Amino acid sequence: MNVILFKILTPSKMEIIFNKKKIIVSGELTTTPIFYVDTKSISYWNFPFENKKITEEEKSEIIEYITKASQEKNQTKVIFD
Repeated sequence: MNVILFKILTPSKMEIIFNKKKIIVSGELTTTPIFYVDTKSISYWNFPFENKKITEEEKSEIIEYITKASQEKNQTKVIFD
């Protein structure tokens, strides 16, 4: 089972951790509050995995998990755009 964690860092950045690999994605936090993630920013992992591309399978799993978790945990809703 994969471990996925996420945290909004700033009104324009969110950190995603997927099995100890990390990525900082760009997006926009609205006053609703909803955080809209730019899915194009999900491409490569951060150091030390910066040369490893995020697979479509990993990307899909991340999007599915965060979308569902952000609605269930009574927190800022996350939408991938």
